[in-house]
Amino acid sequence: MFFRRHPSQCSFFLLKWKVVVSAPQDGNPKQMKKEFFMNNHTDQLRHEDLLQLFTTEYEKYASRMDPEAMDGLWDIAPMVFSKWYYTALTGETILTPANIIHCDEEDPKVEKAYILHVDKKAAGMEKYSFHPVSYTLENHPILRDMQTILDACLPDCTVDENGFFLPEDRAELLQKITLPDGFYLEYLTRLCQQMGFFQKVPAIHIHKVTKSPKADAFFGKEPKEALDTLLWEGCALAAEQLQYTMDLEPGMVSSSFFYQYLENHIDIDQVFVDFYKRVDIDLESIWKTPPNELTEEEQSIVSSFLFAGIMMDKWVFTPLGHFFHVVRPISFTAFRFYQNINNLAALFLMHHNPGAELFTPPSYCSLTAIGMELTAKEKLSVNKQKMPKNISFERIMEAITPELELRYYEEMLRFELVTDVVSLRATLQKDENLWKEAELSTENALHDFCCDIFAAFAMEDTREYVLSIPDDNGFPMEYAPAASKRAINKTDGMTLGDLPLHIGDVWTLTPPSGKAGALTIEVLEKKASNPYLMYPRIRRQSEKITEMEQIDEIY
Repeated sequence: MFFRRHPSQCSFFLLKWKVVVSAPQDGNPKQMKKEFFMNNHTDQLRHEDLLQLFTTEYEKYASRMDPEAMDGLWDIAPMVFSKWYYTALTGETILTPANIIHCDEEDPKVEKAYILHVDKKAAGMEKYSFHPVSYTLENHPILRDMQTILDACLPDCTVDENGFFLPEDRAELLQKITLPDGFYLEYLTRLCQQMGFFQKVPAIHIHKVTKSPKADAFFGKEPKEALDTLLWEGCALAAEQLQYTMDLEPGMVSSSFFYQYLENHIDIDQVFVDFYKRVDIDLESIWKTPPNELTEEEQSIVSSFLFAGIMMDKWVFTPLGHFFHVVRPISFTAFRFYQNINNLAALFLMHHNPGAELFTPPSYCSLTAIGMELTAKEKLSVNKQKMPKNISFERIMEAITPELELRYYEEMLRFELVTDVVSLRATLQKDENLWKEAELSTENALHDFCCDIFAAFAMEDTREYVLSIPDDNGFPMEYAPAASKRAINKTDGMTLGDLPLHIGDVWTLTPPSGKAGALTIEVLEKKASNPYLMYPRIRRQSEKITEMEQIDEIY
């Protein structure tokens, strides 16, 4: 339920969670003590105390990921922070950092947000810094950022074949715009392209653009008019992207479809219900149907919902909430650093787009002061995330502490339950350029391991197989699923740890199709698990596999 207490104080102190490591270099949380304290300095200092909840946890996990994933994790940190900023610190409450910090804002017309900057050259916590940014109708950063991008094209600028900035210019622009995030820069660039703000310049063998007269005319408008126009164009861009990625018929969604939701606070579920109605699908009835009673067609619709959610958040809710700030999103499910950072690291290791993990629709969006003045109708529904006028530090701490304690004890448990992990390299026999290296717990079920390895090589439906492994004497031992009619050892009830795991041993995993899909599996290493890493996980893979997987990637 929402946080609806009746506190006794008008002012409050924000919470600071400080972890003091008192001994071993292994960082065992059993040696840690937790310390809460109140900071009654300036608002910004109190806010930074709260925001360090993010950087402390992010640094703890990101710094322990594979070196190949580090750059990606630092690059994406500002957007991950922005997502966390609008996420409840404890589940099913309205206690997001954004809501807590907004209580200190004296001007009701200002929507304040903190932006995270990361200096990759600095060490540890020194690499993080926060910058408060104020969003108003009269002085909106998104308009300034678009002008910064266009000014970078004077007198002209070299772009790629799709009209996007080259890496060196991109890196420079990320240091100049408000939110130093690659997708934010891409989004603004797409808006400039859509609105005709780039003009092609004649060039030989390269692509050049300059700022067009249309841009000068646009920025000559009053800020409110310019922002409203830009917001409409943003909704049009969302419609175009969803039509393309979801293969919708022309006209199925339009700018007006998304713009209409800005007239009131937004129930996110209703947006999806209305969206699916446009293709004659009753999403509500499917939600109410038990999973085991879903038809094959309904199951495919449920599967599509995950992808639709990613795309809708990327092109609709993230821009509206994190770029335009016409709405303030909230996710009622608390952020999980251990899971989220491990999943992001895995995507970077495989050179995949992180959007599949990064973009998740919020639970609800309320109109901000900007949205109220720009798009709201007179009669509004109740704002479900409106903070009580008077709230004390004790109440906030009381609500947040259980979630922080739970995360702390989960980490302790991972240190207690250290197991052995085995590193394996699986190669498709018919093409040695197709391989993946994985790390798995020796407690991993053997049957699940075989099925997961096939799935990693695009053989998701394979449930029959023969696994051939040399025993301690070098003789081949064969294993098959419990349902197999072959009179050989069964994998049912077995784990990887039940096998003779000798470094350098080579196994063979053969599907019913025979040699065409057969895999060679080499045992590379056996070691203790890392409590900061999530298993099973892909450690690396061949360039050829990466290229093949990127062909189908549309996030």
